[in-house]
Amino acid sequence: MHTDSIQWQVEVDKKDIAYIVSIFEGYDNLAVVRTVDASRGIIELMISPDYLEDTRKLTEALAKEIPFRRRFARDNKQ
Repeated sequence: MHTDSIQWQVEVDKKDIAYIVSIFEGYDNLAVVRTVDASRGIIELMISPDYLEDTRKLTEALAKEIPFRRRFARDNKQ
């Protein structure tokens, strides 16, 4: 089992932040959502490496429903 988390920054409509938080709360242990900048709609997903693929699938499904865009750092494209 891994101990370090993976962080993804995501840009969303600020009106969707509460919805996204509730979705991830419904999936225990998948990822923790942290609001980085509510006015700009920037959130961070803190993901256990053990759940990376499941989180990827969930975010792909969310992106079909609401504006949901990953923000990639130059050195981290997981």
